[in-house]
Amino acid sequence: MDKTINKWKNKYGIAFLKDIGVKDGNKVLDCCCGEGNFSIPAAKVVGKNGLVYAFEMNEQKLKALISEYNSEDIKNIKIIQQEFKKNLPLPDCSMDIILLYDIFLYFSLDSIKLKNLLDEVYRISKDSAIVSVYPEHVDKKILKQKMEDSCFKMEREFLKTLIHDNKFKKGNIINFKKVLN
Repeated sequence: MDKTINKWKNKYGIAFLKDIGVKDGNKVLDCCCGEGNFSIPAAKVVGKNGLVYAFEMNEQKLKALISEYNSEDIKNIKIIQQEFKKNLPLPDCSMDIILLYDIFLYFSLDSIKLKNLLDEVYRISKDSAIVSVYPEHVDKKILKQKMEDSCFKMEREFLKTLIHDNKFKKGNIINFKKVLN
C-alpha cells in the first residue's frame, strides 16, 4: 500500500473522522466509498460495536477494499455493491453518520438523482445523525441550498486535511443535521 494511503488509513483518517463526529459504536454509510479511504479508518473508529456500510458500484474498487480489510482482519464493514437508482437498501432512521465525500461527479447538483439520494439520506438518518459532505467539484453555495431544501441544516463548516485522489489535500468539510418535521 502507498505510504500516503497507509498513513491516512492508520492515523490521519482516524483523527479526521473522530473530529467530524464519528464515534465508537456508530453506524456509518460511506456513499460512493471507492477503495475505502474513509471506510477503513471509519471501521477502526466505530470498533467492534459499530458498523460501516461501504456503498459503491465499481467492482474493481470494491475488490481493493475487500482485499485490504481482509488483510487487516477488519470485520465491521458491510459491502453494498450497486448503482444508486432510487433507494438505499438500509432501514429507516438507522445511520449515525453519512459520508458524502467527493460524490458530485456522479450526482450533479441539478439532477433528480441527487434529490433522490438526499431523500434517502434523510430517511435512513437517525434524528441525531451527522451528514458530512466534502463538496469537491461543485459550487458550495448551491450545494448548501440543495441540502437545506432536503431538510438538512448546516451545523459546522471547517477546513481539514483529507485524502483525495490518493494525496493529502486541504478541503472544506460541511456537516449537516437532519431537520425534524
